[in-house]
Amino acid sequence: MGELLEQRYLSPLQGELIAIRLACVMARALRISNACIESNNQQAIKLSVSELDPSWEVLALVSDIRQLGEVLGLKFSWVKRTGNHLAHTVASKALRNLLPLSWVAAPPFFISSIVHKESSVL
Repeated sequence: MGELLEQRYLSPLQGELIAIRLACVMARALRISNACIESNNQQAIKLSVSELDPSWEVLALVSDIRQLGEVLGLKFSWVKRTGNHLAHTVASKALRNLLPLSWVAAPPFFISSIVHKESSVL
């Protein structure tokens, strides 16, 4: 089963930024560059791509995302929630502490199946 990632979020924005950062970390772990990270949270995407100064509550998250994005050549894009099933599923599982610590390096079946389904649509 593996260990679970336990995080506490103070706001929905923090939860979204954590999900975006985890996607960046996953891209780095899988040696994926020039990928597009999508989110249905416009504020999180704007903070990820702009030079706006984020509030102190999210400063470290935004800094990590920007640095990983620059190093890996990642793009960040806003999508409607209906087009963002994978991120929504990961965020939901993380909020309920149901995400294995190894999910980035060894994605569980529920993640692999969503990735496969979404990639076949493209």
